[in-house]
Amino acid sequence: MRIYMGFCNFSQELVNVGYTTVDNLFITNYLPEAPNKYVDIYLFGLYLCSKGGQDNNLDTMSRVLGIDKEDILTAYTYWQELGLVHILQKNPCEVVYMPVRSDDVLLKKIKPQKYQQFNKDIQGVLCERMISTNEYNEYYIFLETTFFEPKALVAVAKYCAEKKGNDINYPYILKVARSLADSGVKTVDAVEQKLSTTVKYTDDIKLLFGALGTKRSIEYDDRRLFEKWTEGMGYDLETLRFVAKKHKKASMEYLDRRIDAYYKMGLHNQSDIANYDKNRDKMFDLAKQINKIIGVYYQSLDFIIEDYITPWLNKGFDENSLTLVAKYCFKQNVRTIDGMDGVVQKFYQKGLTSQNAIAQYMTELVSQDKQVKQVLQTAGLLRGVSQSDRNSYKTWTESWGMPHDLVIYVATLANGATNQMAYINKVLSDFKANGIDSVEKAQQHKQKPKTQAKYKQREYTDEEFDALFEDLKNVEL
Repeated sequence: MRIYMGFCNFSQELVNVGYTTVDNLFITNYLPEAPNKYVDIYLFGLYLCSKGGQDNNLDTMSRVLGIDKEDILTAYTYWQELGLVHILQKNPCEVVYMPVRSDDVLLKKIKPQKYQQFNKDIQGVLCERMISTNEYNEYYIFLETTFFEPKALVAVAKYCAEKKGNDINYPYILKVARSLADSGVKTVDAVEQKLSTTVKYTDDIKLLFGALGTKRSIEYDDRRLFEKWTEGMGYDLETLRFVAKKHKKASMEYLDRRIDAYYKMGLHNQSDIANYDKNRDKMFDLAKQINKIIGVYYQSLDFIIEDYITPWLNKGFDENSLTLVAKYCFKQNVRTIDGMDGVVQKFYQKGLTSQNAIAQYMTELVSQDKQVKQVLQTAGLLRGVSQSDRNSYKTWTESWGMPHDLVIYVATLANGATNQMAYINKVLSDFKANGIDSVEKAQQHKQKPKTQAKYKQREYTDEEFDALFEDLKNVEL
C-alpha cells in the first residue's frame, strides 16, 4: 500500500492508541457474507493505511495475522471484485482501499434512458435467459465507476457467451471486464482486439493444462495469465510446463504466484528453477539461522527466501558472509530483515561479498576508529568516536592526502581551542591550500610571518561569486 508523508501526520503513539474507522455499509452489506479470514485481512489492512512506515507491507500482515501471503492476495482479489479495494500490483504488493459504495445513491443518479440500447444489446447476447433488474444494476454500477464503454461490455458478454454458453452468469462477465479495465482496455475496439489475440494461446494452454493435470475448459483469465508469463515475463512454454509438473492439480492462480516469485528472484529457465528448488532446504536453514542471529521470528520463511536470501546469493554472498553480516547487524542494533538488507546492499556497493573481504573491511574500520580516537584524545576531546568524526578523518587523510602524524600534530595545536574539530578542519584546509603535507613543512609554515603567504589574497564581489558558482554548476566537488 502506497503511503505518502504529508504536511501533518499522526504520531506513532496516537496511531497505536487511536481508532480505525469502519464504514457501516461494510458491516451491513459485506461482512456477513465474507469468509472470516478475509474480514481480518480487510480490517488489518485498513489499520495499516493509517500506520505508514516500514511496517506497512504484506510481510507485516502475514506475520501478525499468521496467514500466508498467497492467501492474503486471494482475499484482496475477493475484495477487489466487490469494488472495495484496487490491487495496483502484486510484486511488491500495493493495495488501495476504495470508498465503500452505496449502490442506491449511485443508481438514483442514472437516467432511465441512458442504457436503453445497452439493455437491448446485452439481452440479445444472453438470449437463453432473462436478465434480472439486479444484474442490470451491477452492469450499470460497473460502467459508471470504471468508465467502461457500454458497447465494450456487450463485446465482453459476447466473448464469454461464446466460450461458456449463452446462460453464462454475470459475475464471470464482470470479472473479465474488470480485468480488462484494470489493464486500461475500456473501448469497444480495444476490447475486441484484446480478446481476439488471446485465442492464439489455446493450443499452448492445453499443453500447460496437461502438465498441471487440469481437464477443465480454458477461461479468459487462463489466457490473460499465459500472455503475462510469455509476452510480459519472457518465459517459454517448456519452462512453464516444467513448473506446472512440480505443482500438479494446482490452480492457475497458484501457478501465477510461483512464476511471479521465480521472476522476482531472476529465475528465467528450467536450469535456474531446478537449481533453486534443489537448494531450497539449505536456504530455509540459512533463513532460520539469520533470523535467530538478528533476533526475529517469522512463521513463514517463504518471503524471506524469495525477497532476501535468493537476491543476496545472486549478488555473490554466501552462507558465511551473510551470517557475518547478520552478527554485525545484531551488534549495531539492526534487528529487522529489512534493516539487514540495507546493510547487505552497502557491502555489495563496496564490492564486498565474501566473508574474508567483509572481515578485512571491518578490521580496517576498527583500525581507523583507533586512529580517530587518538586524534580526539590529543585534541582534548574525551568522548566516543562519531560518524561525523569518521567522515572528517576520511576527508583529511584520503581526500586531502594528509598523513596521520600531521593530523595528530594539528590536534595538538587544537587542544584548548573552543571548537577543536572546527580548528583542525580550518588548519588542515589551510595546509592543503599551501601544499603542506608533512609535520616538518607545517612547523616551518607556522614560523613564517603571515605576510609571506604562498598565494596572493584577494577580495571577491557577490557578482564574481555568482559567476564562479555558475562555472561550477556541472562540476562535482
